[in-house]
Amino acid sequence: MRSYKRRIGARKYADYLDENLRKAVEDVKSGKLTVCDAGVKYGIPKSTVSRQVRGQHTARFGHPTVFSHKEETTIMQHVCTVANWGFPVDLFDLRMLAKVYLDQRGRKVSAFKNNLPGIDWARSFLRRHSGTLSTRLCQNIKLARSKVDCDAVSKYFQNLSETLKDVDPAHIVNYDETNLSDDPGATKFLFRRGTRYPERIMNSTKTCVSIMFAGTATGELLAPYVVYKAEAMWETWRQGGPDNCRYNRSKSGWFDSTCFHDWFETVIIPWARRRDGKKVIIGDNLSSHFTFKVLQLCEKYSIAFVCLPPNATHLMQPLDVSFYAPLKRSWRQILT
Repeated sequence: MRSYKRRIGARKYADYLDENLRKAVEDVKSGKLTVCDAGVKYGIPKSTVSRQVRGQHTARFGHPTVFSHKEETTIMQHVCTVANWGFPVDLFDLRMLAKVYLDQRGRKVSAFKNNLPGIDWARSFLRRHSGTLSTRLCQNIKLARSKVDCDAVSKYFQNLSETLKDVDPAHIVNYDETNLSDDPGATKFLFRRGTRYPERIMNSTKTCVSIMFAGTATGELLAPYVVYKAEAMWETWRQGGPDNCRYNRSKSGWFDSTCFHDWFETVIIPWARRRDGKKVIIGDNLSSHFTFKVLQLCEKYSIAFVCLPPNATHLMQPLDVSFYAPLKRSWRQILT
């Protein structure tokens, strides 16, 4: 194939919006503007405006598409439907979908090898339908999380609004636990072209440390609480941490009832003791967290819990949605 290179400074072909061309033609036909003035106003060559006004060269420029507009709309709707079901397609799936469509109708397209469109066709398809389709990074969720009921979400917000009525924002706390690994993950680096096994020497054990964060609705961040996976606590593990940070350990490395009770008693209670009136804590709905001692402390210090709907933390947990992503990016930079 020939490779053409546009000279520097040359105007791009059809470098204007179809909507602007339509407005330019309407202004000329209505007598508001001349052809030259319309071209200057909308940034369109006057020859193009003139031909459109006379009804010449009104067909679309370029090679006609393999599929008709109706067929491409059908494919686009199919892609949107399966994405709404939780099974999005990638560019290869889009190409296979087009191949199946052609094979079922007995059509043979010579430009496609074995009726399978190339990657350029898929990219062009996305450009033609950029108003509806876009390529996005997605996260994998379990089936249970995908079945979050709208009624459950509505009931949660109704309960939340009633519980937060007349409560000072400084008395509202959101808590959530996460884990940090000592593996910084894969990152792109520069290597000699043709290197078969690009590697970076960096020791890591992929061990995770659980951390509980809590913050108020006014932006105050409470002291973090760290839980190691170990049978005993080493003094060196508590050195160099943030101010007032608390440390504990468990066999699993996650928060159990003992760790949660200690966190509640050593982090939440000192915060609640300094404030008068009702306090509200928003967090996960884990039955292991609500021990008898925790409920007694809640009653003593006027603390009410609001639990997030089950399997909905990826959508409705404020810390998980907006706080942990930049936190973990900074953590990977520290490891590196």
